[in-house]
This record gives sequence, C-alpha cells and structure tokens, in this order.
Amino acid sequence: MLIDEESGPMPQSAGDVLGVLLDDVTCSEVDANRYAARQAQRVVEAVDFARRHPEVYTIDADVQMAERAVVLELSLRLRISQERVRELCSVAETATRDLPLLWQRARDGFASMHNVGVIVTAAGALASPVGAPREVEDAEAAALATLDRAAHEWVLTCSSAVLRQRAKRLVDRITGDSAARRHTRAMADRHVGRSPAGDGMSWITALVPTHEAVAVMRRLTATAKHTQKDRRDGRTRDQIRADLFSAWLRGIGTATAVETKIFVTVPVQLLAGEPVAVESASIVGGDSIDPLTAKQLFLDARGFRRVITDPVKGVVVDMDRRTYRPTRAQRDWLTLHHGTCSRDGCTRLALDADLDHDRPWAEGGTTDLTQLRPLCPRDHTIRHRTRVRYRTRPDRTVQIVSPTGYTSTAPPPF
Repeated sequence: MLIDEESGPMPQSAGDVLGVLLDDVTCSEVDANRYAARQAQRVVEAVDFARRHPEVYTIDADVQMAERAVVLELSLRLRISQERVRELCSVAETATRDLPLLWQRARDGFASMHNVGVIVTAAGALASPVGAPREVEDAEAAALATLDRAAHEWVLTCSSAVLRQRAKRLVDRITGDSAARRHTRAMADRHVGRSPAGDGMSWITALVPTHEAVAVMRRLTATAKHTQKDRRDGRTRDQIRADLFSAWLRGIGTATAVETKIFVTVPVQLLAGEPVAVESASIVGGDSIDPLTAKQLFLDARGFRRVITDPVKGVVVDMDRRTYRPTRAQRDWLTLHHGTCSRDGCTRLALDADLDHDRPWAEGGTTDLTQLRPLCPRDHTIRHRTRVRYRTRPDRTVQIVSPTGYTSTAPPPF
C-alpha cells in the first residue's frame, strides 16, 4: 500500500502489486544463492577437516578413506548423491582458489552455484600440466585472472546459456584453441548412458562423433522407411526406428544376441488375468512394468522361478560355516528381496552388489540369508575400512551410524 502524507493510503494498481511480488522473488534468489555458496564452503571445510584428521573416520589414518566416509555422511545428511557432494566441493575449492572475484559474487548472493560451476568448467581448459615451468604457471594465473574479471561482471546480467557461450569464446581466445583440438577433447568424453523415463521406459543416450550419429540415423530411417507395410503393425516411423535401434544393439536374430540376467517379478494372478491389489510387476530395483509387458517378458523368458514363501524350494540357502561364498540361490533371493543396495539412500542395483556378512566372516559370521545383505562395492569398502558402522535393522535394511554421532533414517514405507 502506498502512503501519501496528505491524503493517506493510495490504491495500488495490479502492476504495482506484481512488481512487489517480482522484487520479492529476486530478493529470495539472492538469499538462496548466498546460502548455497555458504553450504558449499562448509562442504569444502568438512572434507578438508576429514583429510587433516583421518583418525575421525579411520583406524589407520587413511586420508582417502576418510574423505570417502565424510562424503558419504554429507550425502546422507543433505539427501543428495555422493557425486553431487564431490561436485559441490570441487566447484567451491576451484572458485575459491582460482576465481576469487566470482566466488565473492556467489557469497554475496549475486551468482548461483550453477553459474559458478559453468565458469569453473570453462576454466578447466586453462589448467597447465603438473610440473610445468614457472612461466607456464604464470601464464595460467594470468588467464584465470582474465576469466575471473570477466565472469564476475557477466553473472550479473547473463543467463546460464549466454554465460557458457561467453566463457567458451573467451577461453578459446586466450588459449588459441582450434576446432580440431576441441573435437579431440570431446572424443575422450564419448560414452553411453541409461536414464529412466518412467512408465516402464528408459532413455539410452550415446555421445559419439556427429558423422557417426548422422549415419546411424540415416540407416535407421532408411530401414524403417522400407519396412514392408504388412510388418509395420500400425507403428509410426519413430516407433519402428526405436524398435530397430533396440533390436540391433541386442543382436536379435543373430548368433551374438545378448544374453543377460534381469530380475522381473510377475505375480501369478496377473498372468492368470486376475486383478492384482498391489503394484503388479516390476524390474527388481527399478521401475514398474505394465501388465502387457510383464506377460510378454514371461512368455519370452527361457526360464523362470516361482517364488512363494521359500524362495528357492529344495535348494540349500543357509550354509552356516561351510563356505564363505554365498550360493547363486542366495544371491538371487537377496536380489529379489532388496532390489538395491541395502544401505539407506543407495539406489545401486543389488544385482551388481557385493554380498556382505552382517557379522564378518573372520569374526565367526555365517553365510546364511539372515546374515547376508547386498552392499554396493563402494559401501562394502567403506564398511570394512572405516569407523562408519553399517547396522542392520529387523527388515534387513542398513542404517549408517557415523563416528560424528549422525544416524541415518530410513524413508517411510511406500
């Protein structure tokens, strides 16, 4: 409400009200940026403290294991991935050391951690080799100072996309970089990845040279275009391309067709066409599957196992002290039971996990289902080489108890 000294309160227009709201949004962003920078700085300080005092987490003062343990604890406390914790730490460390003007903008709230990360990534191309001559190191420092001065002004007015473009152009100008060298570096990053899309679907992505990507698409398009009409089954060209892509990669119809184990739970009621009250079918540790896909997987499977109460009827699942290595039947049952690594917050598939003895084998532990739990390799190492305790609950999930006094909490039942 606007106040006039003589006539009193003045009515506000809709534009005035909206302007106040937008100003508040801007102020909130500044506060959020400031707190994010402070959090990242505290992450750096926590990791650095663990490096200087590895005895907090380890018995043998192993600095690397202490760092891994504190990153795990931070990821649980902040409810983010360990990769994100390391990214925050790296960005804040690099910006503090090499880009002080930009980092001050972040601490003041005028640069987001995302935009700081954009500049830190661009600055990576300016790094000199380890052990480089003094003049090379001086040139690197001068180049970083140039980028820092420019970036700390750009962040006040540029979007992330524009900021990335400007930083790249400036770095290329400083280094005299060429398209050939950039392509050589990009080639080193080629990889294939999978990410869930929900509803029983996933994205498969591949970073490959452009000419190869064009050739792949042309072959897919040409084959889809010439697929006989009676074999299209009502599919669109996009759908045919996707089907061809999957079939070719899996080697369907060839002598080298892929053979791999995938755990899928399919209730008998679903196969019989009866209604199922709970989540019907799913890939163990992954997404749910619609009834039609579940039935098709069942029909296409070369073998299946029926699980009621005893997971592997007629197979020994408790080995006592007779053997250290779990049986395949035990591994299959633990994969079905847990789906993922049993540690709170870990989503790595149990299919790829190590089977850990709750009570260590060397201390008299037994290779029984009640004493085994899947832990991903990273957690398995931390469990045995640090002071972090992995405590099993009655439901066989694993709680983390840190030497700092932190105790992880399991998510509520879904």
